[in-house]
Amino acid sequence: MTSRTGSKAPSPAPSGALCLCLAFLLSPAAFANIFGPDDRRLITPDDKLSAVGLISCQGTTRRPTATLLAPENSDHRNIIVTVAHAFLAPDDTQLTPCDFLPGGDPALAIAVSFTYLGTANPVGNWTQDWAVAHLARPAPETFQPLTPEILSVSEADDARANGTAFSLAGHNGETGPLMLSDNCGPKPKRNADINRFDDRAFNHDCDMMPGWSGGPLMVERDGKRYVIAVNATELNALVTVAGEAYRGAYNANTAVRMDGAFYEAFLRLTRDGPPRRTGPAPASCLVWQPPPIAPRRC
Repeated sequence: MTSRTGSKAPSPAPSGALCLCLAFLLSPAAFANIFGPDDRRLITPDDKLSAVGLISCQGTTRRPTATLLAPENSDHRNIIVTVAHAFLAPDDTQLTPCDFLPGGDPALAIAVSFTYLGTANPVGNWTQDWAVAHLARPAPETFQPLTPEILSVSEADDARANGTAFSLAGHNGETGPLMLSDNCGPKPKRNADINRFDDRAFNHDCDMMPGWSGGPLMVERDGKRYVIAVNATELNALVTVAGEAYRGAYNANTAVRMDGAFYEAFLRLTRDGPPRRTGPAPASCLVWQPPPIAPRRC
C-alpha cells in the first residue's frame, strides 16, 4: 500500500511496496504500530514541546505533524519542518493554501508562505520526504522552537545502546491531542531492511500511527530535546498490512534525518528567507536542488 496519511482505509501491500504513514483511523488498537507496550501519552507542559503543531491544507482532511525549528540561540519562530507529503495531494500536486496550527489549535493558524520540498514524488523517493516551510508571521512567543542536531545512524545506534533518551511527537489520526511516544528511538538496521545501506533515514521503534507523519524524532541531552529527523514511514515491510503491530519480519518505522540537503535547506530558509519572487505567478513551493542547480517548482 502506498497511500498518504488519512487518504483511505489500509489494505494489504504487494511485495516490495512501501507503506507511508497513511492509513485512515478506525480505532487506536486496530491501526497503531505498537512495539511492545504502548508508550504513547499526552504531551504535557513539562515536556517543553510547544514547538509541535499540525499542518492544515485546503482540499484534504489530513493533518500531519510539524515542528517550529531554529538554530541554537536563535529567536526565529517562523520556520517549520515536516514531511513533503504534508503539502502534496495523492497525485503529487501541490496542496494550497496551507496553515501551521501551533499546538494543534486552529484558532492560532498561521499561513505557510513558502515551502522547500525534498521531493515532489515522496512515494518513490521516501528518503527525501522532508519539507522546510516559512510562515507568513512568527508564532506567538509562547511557542518556542526546538533546535536541530545532526546525528548519524551509527551515532544514534551507539547513543541508544548507551542509554540516551529518544522520543517521537505526533497525534493519532486526523484529530486528537498532540502526543509523545518515549522509551523508544533509532533501531539498528538489519541486512534485510529496505534502507539498510541508505544513511538518509533512521529506522525507529517509536509507537505511532497515521497522523504522526512529519513528527519530530528527538534526542534528549541535559534535559533538552533536539530534532534529529522527521517521521516519514510506518512498517516499510516487503509484505504487510498497514497498522498491524510490529513483528520481527517487518522493517521498523523510518524517519528522514536532519542532514545533507534537508539541513542545508533549513539553514538557507532561516538565513535568507523565501527566494525573491518574480513573474506573474511566483512560486510558493520549490523542490530543493543542490546548489548551483536552481530549485524547480513543485
